[in-house]
Amino acid sequence: MGNPRVFSRLAVQGRPGLTTVLRLAVALALGTNLLYGASVFFVGRPPGGYATLWDGWLYHVATTLPAALVAIRAIADRRWRHAWVLVAFGILLNTVGNLVYTYHDQNLSPIPFPAPADIGYLGSYLAFAAALVILTHGRIGAVSKAVRLDGLVIGLSAAAVAVALWFDGVLRQTGSSATVLVGLAYPLFDVVFVVIVVSGLAPARFRPDWLATLFMLGAGAFIVGDIVYFNRVTTDTSRSSSWLELTWTVGILLFGLAPWARENARAHRGEVSLNLAAVPLVSAMMALGVVAAGVSGQVPLLASWLAIAAVAAALARVALTVRELRRANEAFRQARTDDLTKLLNRRGFAEELDSMVARSATDVFVLMVDLDGFKEVNDSLGHHVGDLLLVVVAERFARTVPKGAPLARLGGDEFGIALIGQRALADDTASALLATLDNPISLDGVTIRVGASIGIAGTPEHGTGRGELLRRADVAMYDAKSNHLGSAWYEAAKDPNSRERLALIGDLRAAIDDRAFEMHYQPTVDVLTGRVVGMEALIRWNHPSRGMLLPEEFIPLAERVGLTPAITRAVLDLSVAHLADTRARGHDLRLSVNISAHDLVDDELARYVRSTLDAYQVPANILTLEITETALSIDTVRAERTLNALRSQGIRISIDDFGVGYSSMSQLLNLPVDELKLDRSFIEGLGSDIRAQAILCATVQLGRTLGLDIVAEGVETENALAEVTSQGVDLVQGFYLCHPLPAGAFERFVTENKPGGVFAIDGAVGPRASPEAIH
Repeated sequence: MGNPRVFSRLAVQGRPGLTTVLRLAVALALGTNLLYGASVFFVGRPPGGYATLWDGWLYHVATTLPAALVAIRAIADRRWRHAWVLVAFGILLNTVGNLVYTYHDQNLSPIPFPAPADIGYLGSYLAFAAALVILTHGRIGAVSKAVRLDGLVIGLSAAAVAVALWFDGVLRQTGSSATVLVGLAYPLFDVVFVVIVVSGLAPARFRPDWLATLFMLGAGAFIVGDIVYFNRVTTDTSRSSSWLELTWTVGILLFGLAPWARENARAHRGEVSLNLAAVPLVSAMMALGVVAAGVSGQVPLLASWLAIAAVAAALARVALTVRELRRANEAFRQARTDDLTKLLNRRGFAEELDSMVARSATDVFVLMVDLDGFKEVNDSLGHHVGDLLLVVVAERFARTVPKGAPLARLGGDEFGIALIGQRALADDTASALLATLDNPISLDGVTIRVGASIGIAGTPEHGTGRGELLRRADVAMYDAKSNHLGSAWYEAAKDPNSRERLALIGDLRAAIDDRAFEMHYQPTVDVLTGRVVGMEALIRWNHPSRGMLLPEEFIPLAERVGLTPAITRAVLDLSVAHLADTRARGHDLRLSVNISAHDLVDDELARYVRSTLDAYQVPANILTLEITETALSIDTVRAERTLNALRSQGIRISIDDFGVGYSSMSQLLNLPVDELKLDRSFIEGLGSDIRAQAILCATVQLGRTLGLDIVAEGVETENALAEVTSQGVDLVQGFYLCHPLPAGAFERFVTENKPGGVFAIDGAVGPRASPEAIH
């Protein structure tokens, strides 16, 4: 008669007096019910089946006390107070019916049917039914019509089967209209109980909590008692029976305990899952069976009508399902469609691509297309014209892509295409898409031309999943756009976010922290004396697994992730330390170190350089920091502030690759510059281009006028050396003289380089020094 968990909520918070009353009521209700139940087994009854003490007094107390449990719950629970009041009222009406039957109806001979007690009994059934409606349907909140129809199909089918199996005798009895109506009322109420409870469980996925379970068991006890009783009535074998009355006693007790059962909120959420959809289907098949039996007259007419109602509810459920499927399909289509172009949108394209990757045994390619010049159209002609342009481009692309290939507008002016086939198909499709934009587009009387940049990635080379393919096609598209390639395939070397690059960034950070770079030095030679007067520090990175890396292999990556200033500090530490060691060995040399645009906007650079020079006791005037004209143009104000701070310490400033930029003359006037390094492009053309010779001559004269040193870098031939010397250049660098050398090799080179040694004072130069020769 219930589960121990039922009593886990018997405490009424903040009402100690009410809690005491509740405990007393529970004890009395359970005690009297257990006592009456024991009497059925152990106390004999007279031939009539009725004992005044047990079936009169004790039975009435047992069936009345549960009303106190429900009333206390009604006081404590405002949310479902109406339902609990109805349950308590129903129990009291049942008691009224019992009292009338005990002290009036059963004393008549014969016992009438219907009798006055039936008023109380039927009233209690009505109250219980109303309470069940509130609890089973009110607690689950808003659910779909389909779920409620499922419950109705199941309930009506169960009722039809119950009527067909158990109530045939009641429905066939003869007598007055009142006799027939009252005889039908009890089983009909039982059927109502079944329909209410079962239909209310559908939204809870047919997983009742303890409250619903106790009500179901209580209703079941009533149904069993009613079935037995009215079968006896119809067979004229009605007699008092404690066994029969025990079913109603148990039912009343379960109704009294149910309000205190623990609710499971999760049981009331969600729709019916697919595996539970079989429940209403099986129920509908049962109803059809009852209808078929009714055609041959084997079941009562009421059972047939209930079964027909269940089938009608099932048909309504099917119609509702069809309508919901149509709505779902339309919603699905809209969720995957771009409103403007009617192509797939990003979500639809992602789903199609996932499907292609999953089912295809061959390569899958993704083409990411971005229009060139679309922003200008939007800005100059307005978004309306931009939208029209996108529609036209979408139509052209749709006519161009292979049949069946998903084409989507991914957002803005980006389109995506997915292909299955060979690599050549992707190339051909990209070329065809670009060709479709060759013809101008006329919109609102304006002729518009746009181009496109296309990035391509494919399985399995560039990834095996949708996310990898889309991202890498996007990287390739930006490569195509930035380099004006039209279309480009994904290359890991150009992907700043590839796994290899991310691993390299981690290694680079570690190398910076550990100063794990190898510095090479290229000498600067004074052609008049033949002496090495300076050295330019050039960074190398001996990577643990990739070997020796040149600056162009990791400096661009460092610039993208903001590590350039940290590398500059590492270069300063290593090269200044080497300079101090070289000076200690008696070599009076200057040091040149390249700094980037990021360094020029670093307000801490000057202080760091000063602290480094002080740490190694190196004079500031033998350090030259080289900057490019491009770096100077990024943030002129901050660059000028940084250079002035460096120059005020005595550090020399050199403009590297002089002549490549466009603002050199104004910068020479405004910036503290000590040296100009001529770009190698001028040196390479000296032997054949008279304009290069003129520029070199003019630059040398300019430098002398302004008091600047002129350095010619990129001297790689004997003729080039002779030309720059003849033009009055005093300082040179280049492979013809010496390759960049590691610190030890550079030391040996400087030691061997004496006046009259490797370099002649008159400029006649002997064999060039290479790393191999020095080693």
